[in-house]
Amino acid sequence: MVQADTCPARGRTVSRRSDQGAKYTMTSLDASSAAVALIAAMVTPALLILACASLVATALLRMARVVDRARVLVAMAHDGNWARLGATSAQLRTALNRHGKRARYAEWSVAALYASVVIFVLTCLSIVANHGTNGSLNWLPVALAVAGTLPLLAGGAWMVAESRLGGEQIAEEIRNALARLEERP
Repeated sequence: MVQADTCPARGRTVSRRSDQGAKYTMTSLDASSAAVALIAAMVTPALLILACASLVATALLRMARVVDRARVLVAMAHDGNWARLGATSAQLRTALNRHGKRARYAEWSVAALYASVVIFVLTCLSIVANHGTNGSLNWLPVALAVAGTLPLLAGGAWMVAESRLGGEQIAEEIRNALARLEERP
């Protein structure tokens, strides 16, 4: 037999089966609890949006540095004064190719991270939609959150690739500079 009762721990109306003693199941939430639960559910995508924004800022900063350095090298190539750098035309060509590759990686990373931001915003909206439909869309926020992490992962991977190219490039420049120092008395 099912009886209406008040749950001593929650102070809400619940139903209980008299043959199972004091096992309580909630049948309703008050409005403030539902609002708090909705806002709490939306916090995780918001934190992921902040993480993506931070990574976008980093990627854009790295891209700006690559572009600035590439423009200096391009100007030197046009003027024909790469010897001022202590570099050969082949070394300058290699540096420009690397800068182009680094800029593409940073660009792809920014695009992927922006896609993640859009998907995480959609995740927040889907949480509201799910709440508005009384849970009939439970799968949607989860699917969007997972989908948002995929471009986030790709954006991070492209930034790692860009960083590795940058590390290789500076190591080569240091080796060349040390070799030139050893040549001079």
